[in-house]
Formats: sequence, structure tokens, C-alpha cells
Amino acid sequence: MKDKRNYLKIACFIEMIYIICMVIYNLFFVKFNNEVMANLFMLSISLFFTIILYKESKKDFNYLKDNNMKILLCSIWMFFEPIIPGILGFFFLSSLKDKKQNKLPEVELKKPSKIEKIKGVIMLSFFILIMFVLPKIDGFKKFPSYFVYIFILMVVIILYHKELINNLKVFLKNIRIYFPFIIKRYFMMLGIMLIVAIPVVLINSGRVSGNQQVINTMFKKVPVVTLLLSCFYAPLTEETIFRLSLSKLFKNKTLFVIISGVLFGVLHVVNNITSFNELLYVLQYATLGICLAKAYSDSNNIFVSISMHFIQNFLAAILVLLVY
Repeated sequence: MKDKRNYLKIACFIEMIYIICMVIYNLFFVKFNNEVMANLFMLSISLFFTIILYKESKKDFNYLKDNNMKILLCSIWMFFEPIIPGILGFFFLSSLKDKKQNKLPEVELKKPSKIEKIKGVIMLSFFILIMFVLPKIDGFKKFPSYFVYIFILMVVIILYHKELINNLKVFLKNIRIYFPFIIKRYFMMLGIMLIVAIPVVLINSGRVSGNQQVINTMFKKVPVVTLLLSCFYAPLTEETIFRLSLSKLFKNKTLFVIISGVLFGVLHVVNNITSFNELLYVLQYATLGICLAKAYSDSNNIFVSISMHFIQNFLAAILVLLVY
């Protein structure tokens, strides 16, 4: 696909198929009511954006480099429904950028010392112990969950505060360079996750994973606390544990990415495995973990993967809040 404008044309084609299918469904397969009218109105807006996007796709590539606001707005709208056209729009926008200008800051990597490797083993072992082993013991079931979360956060900060602060300084100083990288990698991650997740969800008859069911229940009971845990606590602690600490244990980056991702996937499912079908959700979470590990490995800044993790959890949280 040499002509990157084909991304936009394919996006328009997918969007038109979606609009036609949804119009037919709303007009002929459901009872006509106010909800149907609202759906048809939203589809008319989608058609409007599709027409605009198609017109933009026929313009000169060099012109679009300086005039891409319409494409951005269309991509944002299409991202929310049905997602894929929006992702294609963002892929096209990323192709407009000069790769030399977006070169990530070079970070001097030092060979991990024995102490750093020991810290990595301790951090991971501690996390598994306090999250998955101790809760099985009756005496520890009395401890409130918020105490466990605070304790893990304190350990993360104690062991890695210097690296976190240094990474944050570099990240904030070069935020304009990191931001396009984060957005591009996020949408790539989202596309890969959709490819993996769709068959897994279909095999499980549309049911979400046990881990997600627990989160959904928490959102019903304590939405604000769950939002904070999901969007801020989880990205910081999990990325520090599964990416920053684990990276100290592997010289080979590919091996680190795979093990970090798979371990991330297994630990998100292990407490809720009741059948082979439930085990398939490991693929879904492992895909997320591998993409985050690859982003960290390529950028050498933990706040890149933290930011991607935040975006993923934030959008998922908003979706859960809207549904429940």
C-alpha cells in the first residue's frame, strides 16, 4: 500500500458497509421507537463524516500534511463506532509525520547490576505473593483490599523511585516527541487486541473475562475508587513491576517482551480460570502485555507504557460506566 491515502478509502468503505447494515437493521429488524430514531440520527452524522473523509482522501498527499484537521475529526468520530475506520484514519495521520522529527530521545542504557536484578526478582515475587498466594490463607482474608494496594504502591516507590523520577523528567521534557509515538503505538495495540479478542469473546459466547467481571462489579459498588485504581494505580504499579523490574532480568529484548507479556496475561486470569474457554483470555491480556512491553523496550521510558496503559484502562472504564 504505497499510497497512504488508501487507508482513508478503505476506512470509508468499511464505514459505509457498517452504516448500510445498521440502517437496514434499525428499519426492518427492530420495533421503530425513539431509540431507533436516535440511532438513525447518529448514523446520518457518520455518513456526513464518511463523505468528508472520502473527499479528503482524493486530495494531494502534500496538501494533507498541512491540512489534516478534517481527517482527525472524522477519525475520532469513527473510532468510537465501529473503531476500525478510526484506527485506519489515525494510521494515515501518523504517516504524515516526518519520522526524523519524531525520533525518540536516546537513553543511555546501563548494564543492570546484581542488586537491580535482585530487586526485580523481589518485586515480582512480592507482587505474586501478596496478590495471589496470601489471599488464599484464611488469616489474610481479613485485611482490607485497599491496604494491600497501598502496600504494593509503597514497595514500588521505595524500590524504583529514582528510576521513575528520572524517566518522568525525560518524558515531560520530550512530551511532544513521545506523544505521537504513544498514540500510534496505542492504536496499533488496539487493532492487534481486537483481532485476538474477537474470536476469544465469540468462543465464550460474548462473556467477558472473570477479571473484567470483577472490575465491572467494583464499578457498580465504588465507581470513583475503581476508576482511580484502574486508571492511575494499575498503570503505574503494573508497568513498574512487569516492564521496568522485569527488563533488568533479560539481556534479550525479544525474550523480555514475550515473557513480560505472557506473565502479565497469566496473572490477570489465573484467579478466575474455571474452564478451558476462560483460559483463552490469557491470549487477550498477554497481547496487551506484549504490546506494552514492546513500547517500553523501544522507548526505554516507563512512562510511555504507563501512558498507553492509562489510555486503555481509561477508555475501558468510561465504557463500563456508560453500560453499567
